[in-house]
Amino acid sequence: MPRHFFTLPALFACLFVWAGARASDVPLPQPPELQQDVSFWVRVYSEISTRQGFVHDQRNLAVVYEKLTFSPELAPNERQAQVDLVRQKYQQILGWLATGASPRDAEDQRVLELWGPQTSSARLAQAANDVRFQLGQADRFRAGLERAARWEGHIARTFAAQGLPPELAVLPHVESSFDPEAYSKAGAAGLWQFMRTTGKRFLRIDTAVDERFDPFRATEAAAQLLSYNYRLLGTWPLAITAYNHGAAGMRRARDSTGSDDIVRIVREYSSPLFGFASRNFYVSFLAAITVDRNRDQYFPDLKPLEEARSQEVMLAAPAPVAAIQGATGATQAELRTLNPALRAPVWSGLRPVPAGYRLRLPLGTQSWTAASLSARLNSTATAALRPVEATETTVAEVSTDPLDYAVAEDGTIRVKAEETLGHYADWLDVPTDSLRRLNAMAAAAPLRLGQRIQLDFDRVGREQFENRRGEYHRGLQAAFFARQRIVGTQVYVIRPGDTLSLLAQRHAGVPVWLMQQYNPDVDLLRLRSGMRIVMPRVEVRPPDV
Repeated sequence: MPRHFFTLPALFACLFVWAGARASDVPLPQPPELQQDVSFWVRVYSEISTRQGFVHDQRNLAVVYEKLTFSPELAPNERQAQVDLVRQKYQQILGWLATGASPRDAEDQRVLELWGPQTSSARLAQAANDVRFQLGQADRFRAGLERAARWEGHIARTFAAQGLPPELAVLPHVESSFDPEAYSKAGAAGLWQFMRTTGKRFLRIDTAVDERFDPFRATEAAAQLLSYNYRLLGTWPLAITAYNHGAAGMRRARDSTGSDDIVRIVREYSSPLFGFASRNFYVSFLAAITVDRNRDQYFPDLKPLEEARSQEVMLAAPAPVAAIQGATGATQAELRTLNPALRAPVWSGLRPVPAGYRLRLPLGTQSWTAASLSARLNSTATAALRPVEATETTVAEVSTDPLDYAVAEDGTIRVKAEETLGHYADWLDVPTDSLRRLNAMAAAAPLRLGQRIQLDFDRVGREQFENRRGEYHRGLQAAFFARQRIVGTQVYVIRPGDTLSLLAQRHAGVPVWLMQQYNPDVDLLRLRSGMRIVMPRVEVRPPDV
């Protein structure tokens, strides 16, 4: 089945150019102010295993109170009880020292020396609330180094093609320990730990295929997401942290601190959502680079797996696994190993491998093309197919959308694409006419993108309004990405006479809200000749048959 792209007509193709400066030319800073944090994570990745852990201060990572080692016979709840007892011990010691009292014994003295005798009582009191436990990762990191060899070549080639720094290839050490089957409690999946909603922007995720589990396709999606983050945020520390905290979250952090300095943001930015994991994402990434580059020093006698090798063929039409086995001679075990994105209904015969799927086959004497595989499949009897219902689990995740949907302190908002005065009236439970009067708008006056609107919160609070507004935009985006996915970007150079309406006509597959997401700091109503804007390229998804 051919793939259809929504792109500008050939007449306008010459107006597109690829971004000039490659992001790979921009260095990844390693601020000396964060070196103690990096050193902490190097220890976590190389010194202690998942049977061990550090009891430490969550803000000053140079302060490690104790290393715990667990018996392999301990159940998870017994481990947690042991951790809780040790945490309480240090909380009590720090609480005592925070009163200004002298150390009672050698253990009190040792803890005080970790902080230094000049540490204030207020800092010690805060430390009593900041005692944290970090499980070791050395055994997982070693296993990740050995697994990584299967996909390092593809990751390197993909990132080079996108112009990304090669160091970004170590991110799966932080995310999944290079386990392509990793699945978090929050619902993140695969080598690159994509959540379902974010993944659907770039990948196929349905009842037959979940490309988050395909290391090759997920790597290509991760390259797009990292490139997107860098374009929006302008520095690699912020773009990398946004992989964990979201582009919108990092824009808020930058705006709140008035700085794009990662040191200042890590040390000063305060938000309930910017917790330990987000604060430490960049330093843990730098630590992963250190360990990866010095793998022989930290992990002698590694036994890397062989590079994953196969031939890839796009299916022209849906085909059951049994038919593919019969046509190619590959066993189901071989196909399952090479095609981890295919879901259980496919392997059980309830669903076919869908048209457009890039099927991987073992290397062998037969060299397959789409045409030769299609011809062989057409001559092979196919089993009857039964439909299966989709089941989805809703999970929370950070937003890939960088736009701010919050209400300003003065009770106003700026109009976003696809919003009407009727929407605001519905979300506020007020008549539309009252909003027109409040904003001195004529009866027929339309809203303009970016226009500031005063809201009436007599019946609905700000938080509820923001929730309703956010839910509307999430639904809008989910419906779009159920039908299309992003396959790349191009830079469009504005010509004389270009307007937002003309751009929307020429690039009909890209809604204005998506243009805004890729150009959040550009006033799309005031385009100037010679201005460059980023235009996503989108592709119609193959049907979920």
